[in-house]
Amino acid sequence: MQSLDIHVQRLHERLDALEKQNRRLKLIVGAALLAASSLGLMGLAGPPRTVEAEKFVLRDGQGRPRITIGAPRSSGAAVGLQSEEPAIWITDEKGQDRAILTMDNLRFANEKEKPLWSAR
Repeated sequence: MQSLDIHVQRLHERLDALEKQNRRLKLIVGAALLAASSLGLMGLAGPPRTVEAEKFVLRDGQGRPRITIGAPRSSGAAVGLQSEEPAIWITDEKGQDRAILTMDNLRFANEKEKPLWSAR
């Protein structure tokens, strides 16, 4: 009986040693995977990217265009501007242009798009 107790105790000790070794191995492998994936992601980042478009449109929660950045030719708005003159215009909830910022002017309009003020 004593011999059986000794064998069980030895098995228990060996099992504890294997469990410690397994935990260490998992920690090492996890750290190695984390390091490898970090290096991979850093390599993927590369140089900064450039986003190019003819126009950018910011829409509100209902999907209505509220701020547009572009040239009137590509965006179909901002009457009275040169077709290739870059502009930023702010539109109200009804789709009416209310403010337009160009290279040399800032214009404000009422709800009927009638000029209110222009700074030149």
